[in-house]
Amino acid sequence: MAKITPIMLSLLDQSSGSVGLVESIEVTHPNWSEALRYVVNSSEPLILTHEDGQSFEYKPTILTIERGGDQDNLDQTIRVSVADLGQQIPDLIDQVYLDDVPILPVLNYRAYLTGVYNEPSFIDKGLLIENVSRSYKGSTFEANAPNLNDSGTGELYMASTDPSLKGFY
Repeated sequence: MAKITPIMLSLLDQSSGSVGLVESIEVTHPNWSEALRYVVNSSEPLILTHEDGQSFEYKPTILTIERGGDQDNLDQTIRVSVADLGQQIPDLIDQVYLDDVPILPVLNYRAYLTGVYNEPSFIDKGLLIENVSRSYKGSTFEANAPNLNDSGTGELYMASTDPSLKGFY
């Protein structure tokens, strides 16, 4: 369960004024000359400091971010729609397939409290962008947490060797 910090509590207690979230995404790939850094809920570029202390400029853009329903487990999913009108993202996606074995782009999501840009309040890092769809409005992509538990142990579990599993047979 997540611990409520004083910064998060200020988001809930808006008696001294309105406080909101400024959401940002960072998309990186080894073949790209620079990372895509976009911010939502801002009309001007912002300098945001990451959790490691590095600061970067994030550009405002027309962007929708839909986070997956359950944030308390490792199955994180984020769906992002960028209204770039096919100008930048399709060319970058083509660069992903230049290698013999394609490496998936990585999405990092960070949310900051309005006016407090020296530390993110929420972070989802290392999500892999597996599919991108394009339309006349822009590009939509879905990023998921990498499947870390895909490899099995090689052990077979049977009711004769594991009596506690009899209810599952």
